[in-house]
Amino acid sequence: MAGPALAEDAVPRLQVVDPYIELHTAPGRGYPIFHVIEQGEQVEVLKRRTNWYQVRTSDGQTGWTKASQLGRTLEPTGIPADLPDVGHGEYLASMWRVGFTAGQFESSPSFSLTVGYRPLTWTGVELEAGKFYNESVTSDYYNANLIIEPLHRWDVTPFLLVGASRFSFDARHKVLLNDLDDADGYSVGGGASYYIGRNFLIRADYRRYSVSNDSETTGLSEWKIGLNTFF
Repeated sequence: MAGPALAEDAVPRLQVVDPYIELHTAPGRGYPIFHVIEQGEQVEVLKRRTNWYQVRTSDGQTGWTKASQLGRTLEPTGIPADLPDVGHGEYLASMWRVGFTAGQFESSPSFSLTVGYRPLTWTGVELEAGKFYNESVTSDYYNANLIIEPLHRWDVTPFLLVGASRFSFDARHKVLLNDLDDADGYSVGGGASYYIGRNFLIRADYRRYSVSNDSETTGLSEWKIGLNTFF
């Protein structure tokens, strides 16, 4: 999904300074190059998506180019162009996110790393690997989560989360689930992301886990907060 369009009266018209600018069919290195804009030609900047801009040439060709290529362009007055900054709209249009979080798993400090992919503006998936600590002993957990963001147009973006989990409990943590080394479970929760500028946002959430073995099911809880970046 493309980023927000610029207002018609605010569409920058720029002159190419570099020997050429490559146009891709979509915002990403993997999409083919279908046209080359030569030095001295003028382009109009239509939309932006993180580090990519959609431009239109004087002969009507429309495509996407990286910000690093478009950055060396001039206004009609000869002044270097001031391209629009990354904003909340780019966060909505981004596909990939990575992040680090810290929090509390039951009574133990926890830390995790996440990698997420969002094919649609309102939903995405993520993989998470984390540890929680108690008196210098660590236990591991892994989550595969589905993220749903129904109100994604707000700067504070609430989300719902459901996930499948795998736990590897250390002996000192078996008090969470008796006589169990490894366990599977699922989680439900919710939280919010807040866009703070450039390619960064703060994310906080609360989750409730249901972890089971053959003889019992135990409910566990976790809250966390962290920093994510998107691209």
